[in-house]
Amino acid sequence: MKNLPDVGLALAQLRKQRGLTQTELARLSGMGQSTLARFEKGGVAEFGSRKLLRLLEVLGHELSFTPMERSSFTLDDALAQRQRSFSGDGNGDAVGS
Repeated sequence: MKNLPDVGLALAQLRKQRGLTQTELARLSGMGQSTLARFEKGGVAEFGSRKLLRLLEVLGHELSFTPMERSSFTLDDALAQRQRSFSGDGNGDAVGS
């Protein structure tokens, strides 16, 4: 999983595998169903770590880390691409391309 929407989708799959509705999981986790629904659908810009850990606990899972595969596209490349899009260039090329 590389971004928050991916995490939300994975959590929705875990919830369904456990046979829980959003309402049930939200109640067991102590959060609102609408918050859970937005998270599962990728509709949140941020989601607190305590909330995520609580949801995983209720679902019987825990957080773990996996090394990323090395990419030639770096954070510097992403920043340069973003700066170009704001300056009107917008060609989307990575630095050094």
